[in-house]
Amino acid sequence: MLGPVTRPALLLALALVACGARTDLEVRPAGLDGGLARDAGVDAGVGPDGGTDGGTDGGTDGGFDGGFDGGFDGGFDAGPMCRPFRGRAVLATLDVFVVLDSSGSMASRTAAGTTKAAAVAAALEGFVRAPASAGIGVALTFFPEVDRDVPLTCVNDAACGAAGMCDRPGLCQPDGRTWCRVASDCRRPIDRCAPIGFCSGRPDQICIPGFAVGCSAGSTCVEGGLCRNRTRCAADDYAPAVALATLPGAAEPFVSALRARLTEGGTPTAPALDGTLRRARARRATNPESKVIVLFATDGFPTECDPSFDPYAGSMPGAGIPLVVELASGGAASGIETYVIGVFERSEEADALVNLSAIARAGGTGEALVISTEEDVTARLLAIFDELRRTVRSCVYAIPHAGVLPEPDRLEVRLVSPGAPPIEVARRADPSLCDPVTGGFFFEPDVAMGARPGYVELCPASCAIASRPEVNIEMQADCDAP
Repeated sequence: MLGPVTRPALLLALALVACGARTDLEVRPAGLDGGLARDAGVDAGVGPDGGTDGGTDGGTDGGFDGGFDGGFDGGFDAGPMCRPFRGRAVLATLDVFVVLDSSGSMASRTAAGTTKAAAVAAALEGFVRAPASAGIGVALTFFPEVDRDVPLTCVNDAACGAAGMCDRPGLCQPDGRTWCRVASDCRRPIDRCAPIGFCSGRPDQICIPGFAVGCSAGSTCVEGGLCRNRTRCAADDYAPAVALATLPGAAEPFVSALRARLTEGGTPTAPALDGTLRRARARRATNPESKVIVLFATDGFPTECDPSFDPYAGSMPGAGIPLVVELASGGAASGIETYVIGVFERSEEADALVNLSAIARAGGTGEALVISTEEDVTARLLAIFDELRRTVRSCVYAIPHAGVLPEPDRLEVRLVSPGAPPIEVARRADPSLCDPVTGGFFFEPDVAMGARPGYVELCPASCAIASRPEVNIEMQADCDAP
């Protein structure tokens, strides 16, 4: 977990969720050109799988082998017998599981003229190609994932292949941005809730019967509905499009997937985050000396895959947030922090900050960082990524012989420099208890559940000293007398 001083600058988390107030039915390449013609069809390709499941193992071995028997989701065995050690610590490695929203609303444009998807992709490309990112592990998951055997639109349940799956929501007109069931769901008194349809000859193109909306010349608008089962809602459906691998080798498949991804559909935030957190936990269990985080980027709020709310009943920006908060909280309890970034129009920023910050706080990272589409989105994101990389690489240290400690309380940490007495660093139960002068170190919260720590994080004051080139970080642990 990052120290309190840097956390406000990092306010991140990715489920680029499509706001319930958006149609999210456009389909566009999310590549870096950002300038293709608008098209509401869904002949979309899925980004290619790339990379290999590479390790980013850190730590040193001074002669003792340490076993780590890490259970899934926080169940840890007693582990090996204690083996005392003393050695120099090195910076921990960083594994970043990126969860990227590729919903239809990501095709909307920023003030710079590029799409939101293209602006975010450019920042991520800059991050993975930067020389300073070498050694970082990255994985990339997109959402939504859709079942391409199920059509977008329907005239009856048979078209969707399952009973009760052909849903018939409306779209507020002339607003054109808000889903509805009844007129009161619309934002403005002048709007009506008009039933949606699709264009003859273009069954995947949405239109509004009775309005000149959506169909090209020679095509008519036929009243219909949307197949609710097109979006995949199982956590297992959200495996990385680019498996975890180490930079710089992982950069090419990562960038290729970004450029190939098309924007379409709604925002199944919960299963996307759930699936990513499961894989992040598994990584941490097998590589306890690596700092593993989730970076969640979105431009809206959950719209699908949560039975607790109706995504078409008015604009309810907070309706799908509680389930996502619960998932992020579970991840933080097991040592996986979730950073949340949002890209929103100025009029949406207030709702975005409230709802996305709830996810970020549950994920252990403070407030979400919400960027306005009127800003230079790419530049702002690059600055955030740089700060995240710098902070983790200067304040998080792998424990020599990770996994052999019988009790975290037995770990001693000191800062050693030539010609000066060593500085003993005290353990803090929580980063909020870091002393502004004497500093300290702390573990991830799952240590309280019996996990064997693989690394420590230094408080800001201790981190400032440790960052000096002449200072070494020394750790040791003793065992109970037999």
